Formats: sequence, structure tokens, C-alpha cells
Amino acid sequence: MKSVASSRSSSPQPAESKLHRSLGPFALTFDGLGIILGAGIYSIIGVAAGRAGDALWIAFCASGGVALFTALSYAELATSYPTASAEFTYVSRAFPGAPSVAVVVGTLVAFSGIATAAAVALAFGGYLAHFVAVPPVVAALALLGAATTINMAGTLQASLVTMVFTLVEVSGLIAVVLIGANAPDFGDALSADVHGGLASATALVFFSFLGFESIANLAEEAKNPGRDLPIAIFACLAVTTALYALVALAVVALVPSEQLAASDAPLVTAVAARTRWGSPALGGVALFATANTVLAAVLIASRVLFGMARQRALPPLLGRLFPKRKTPWVAILVTSGVAAALLPLGEVEVVAGVSSFAALLAFVAVNLALIALRRRDPDRERPFRVPLAIRGVPLIPIVGVLTSVALLSQLDVGVLLLGGALSVLTLAVAHGLRRRAG
Repeated sequence: MKSVASSRSSSPQPAESKLHRSLGPFALTFDGLGIILGAGIYSIIGVAAGRAGDALWIAFCASGGVALFTALSYAELATSYPTASAEFTYVSRAFPGAPSVAVVVGTLVAFSGIATAAAVALAFGGYLAHFVAVPPVVAALALLGAATTINMAGTLQASLVTMVFTLVEVSGLIAVVLIGANAPDFGDALSADVHGGLASATALVFFSFLGFESIANLAEEAKNPGRDLPIAIFACLAVTTALYALVALAVVALVPSEQLAASDAPLVTAVAARTRWGSPALGGVALFATANTVLAAVLIASRVLFGMARQRALPPLLGRLFPKRKTPWVAILVTSGVAAALLPLGEVEVVAGVSSFAALLAFVAVNLALIALRRRDPDRERPFRVPLAIRGVPLIPIVGVLTSVALLSQLDVGVLLLGGALSVLTLAVAHGLRRRAG
């Protein structure tokens, strides 16, 4: 029995259902950085500092290393099967006898992006409250509305905005590092003790790396997928890991980790301890950073929903495009609408945890899919190939599975229960849709 993806993707898509190939490696890298950088440093670093203490930088480095294993798998699969519904397509082709599993994985990836948009929109509200007396949920709703409008205008337009915002947020992070480097205790955390809270912090800050995999869902809009996608994926991981580690060293040198954990704007709190001008300036940068992540998250999640709808795994309505701009307007509206519905949860930590759960589950599936596709589709052209294999079985994806499962085990019980319930619900809906389709 063929999967939905394999039966539909064997023939070329009609022109009216195709996305514009307008993104080169530079734009793809900035799209990835746009969703990665604002997500963790500006929203979850305070909670993570409360768990890891001075060893916060180790948590970021460990998460970056874990991400690399799966990033290699994404680079091979994205260049071999360049499609907007990346994870759904990989799992469908690898396990054609389990189409509902592919739908669950694809939907969870979309939900991860949606939850990221919601979590970081709430963080945006927290930073905005330092300038304007606006309730965080109201500010988050306004930001989602703006992100929806920009994404409707077109992918290239959204990418140009992302580039500008990313340059602003990178400059802000560099400023944090420079301010922290002048603190007397800067660098002392390099000798911090490893303790039990570090594993939990590593699982939590993994949320701050989510975004490198999203580049795969822009494959149909890449000018040269075989060349551009691996460059963008690995460049994003290298830049973010280095920046995160340096920022972590800086903030724990500026203020105690307990103070960071108690703040709703931890980077502003850290910089305020050293300079007067740095606090409002960084607060402004944080607004750009969090807005940037929301913009990119809506872009990516909508592409996942669009790609699955085009392959008839989701209602066809989600596959509609604006004729001239070639933007999936229905998928964009649904993405922003669901993100808005998550805002009443009110806790960045909870929403971020659910996002991490969905992404890690998808990472397990993607790594398993690569192992299966090496055997199922051995003659497929692979512009990028994961190194190290024994008798045709790639070793790095196995490590990717094990490390992803290890991080899943470190998530809070409440997050695991909520994520598990979401997975079961998605599986039930996917099964119902298949039965209805006949």
C-alpha cells in the first residue's frame, strides 16, 4: 500500500500549486537564524539559568551537539526530497505502510512551529511591557496579526524583513557578550560543576535551537536545494551555538542565576546590572528578536500545513495559494489562529516545552526515516550524504535517535502528558481523515 506522499509526489506538481524559488543560501540562513535566535535567548534563558546555574553554557553546548546529529540527517533528506512538507514526506516514503504516522509527525512539526510562535509572542509581550503598559497577551495578539500580514505579502518580502531583524538581534547579543566580558566574574563559569539540574536545563534550552530543521520546509523555495540547504543548516547551528555559549557566560557573570530565573526579561535584567543605557537598548533589540522568531515560525509552520494539504494528508483548503504572490494564505491564517488560541496558557515555559516535545518526536522519526530510506531508496540522488555507515546502515542517525529520546525523557511530566495527549489526538484525527477519504 503506497503512502499519500509517495503516490502524489511521483508526478510533478501543477504550476498553480508551486511556490516561488526565490531564496538563496544567504536568505535561507537568515530565515533559520530568525527563528532560532529569538526563541531561546530572549524567552527561555532565565528559566534555564534557574536549573543549570553557572553551568548554563554547558547546557547550550550540549544541546547544540545533540542538534548537530539530527541536522546531518535533515541535510541529506532535504537535498534528496526537496519539498515544503519535509518531515511528512520523509516518513511517508520511509514507512509507506504507516501513513497515519507520517501525518502525526508532519502535524506535530507544524504544531511545534505554532507553539514556538505563541511562546515567543508572549515573550515579546513581556519585553514590550517595559516600554508600554500593554497586557502581554494583547501585545502577542498584535504581533501575530503583523506576522500574518507580512507573510501574506510573500516569502521574499518576509525574508527581507527577517534579514533586517536578525542583524539587529545579533548585534544585541554581541552587546550582551561585550558587557558581560567586562564583568570581574566573566569566564568563572567555565569551571562550573556539572550537577543534576543540567540535564533538565539541556532539554529545556533545546527549544532555543529549534529552527535549523525548519529550513528543510523551505526547500521548494530554495534556488538550488542541493547546495543551499546544507550550507544554511550548518551555518545556523554554528552561529547560534557560539553565540548562545558566550551569552550564557556573560549573563551569569552579571547577575546570579536565581535572579535571571525570576525575571520575565532576563537579558534586560542582566544588562541593567552593569549599565544604565544597555537595559532600554537591549529591551528594544529583544522586541525585534522575538518579533523575528514569530514571523519566521508562522512562515515555516504554514509551509508544513500547505505541503501536507497539497499531498491530500490534510484538508485541501489548506493548500490554496494567492495566484500572484504564491503564498499559502489559508495555511497562514490557520497557523496564526492556532497560535493565538495557545496564548491564554500564559506560561512561556509550558508552551516552549510542548514545542520541544513535538520537535524531538519528529527528530526521532526523521532519523529513523533516513536509516530506512538508505535501504528502501538506495539509488536516489543524494547531493549531501551523512558520513559513517556500517553495511549500509548510517551510524549518526542512530545517535540522533538516542539523544533525542534522552532529551525527551528530561522534559517535565506535565509537558510529556500534554504532548502525549496531543499526539494521540492527532493520530485519531489522521485515522478519521483517512477513513473518510475512503
